[in-house]
Amino acid sequence: MTRSTFQRLTPAQATSWLVAHPNALLLDARDAAHHAAGHLEGSIRLDGHNHEPLLMRESKTRPVLIYCYHGNASQTWAGMFTDFGYANVADIVGGWTAMALFDQQQPGLPMDSATPAPRRAIAPALADGF
Repeated sequence: MTRSTFQRLTPAQATSWLVAHPNALLLDARDAAHHAAGHLEGSIRLDGHNHEPLLMRESKTRPVLIYCYHGNASQTWAGMFTDFGYANVADIVGGWTAMALFDQQQPGLPMDSATPAPRRAIAPALADGF
């Protein structure tokens, strides 16, 4: 038996994918505060409490796009949806961070960001320089 895989999309590819799949299930695997600060329009927060109902109630033929902070956790979630028989699953390489940067360079993504995302310094000593 061949195991299905999911697609890894760059932000540019994800933009085209979203146009090609207007009814896709968009899942944001970041925490509630970051989701509230900005997310792809129509996305649902995905976490350990709501993934089972999503896996069970959605049509396995509905396209699914998953993103997280940097594109790491979304791979785990995408693998899970694929393992449950979803036929068209993708995640975003670089996650929300890459999508937000791409949108700054080429505006037009369906993003909902009423307030800026919280910024975290790498180290307190570096915070003054940013």
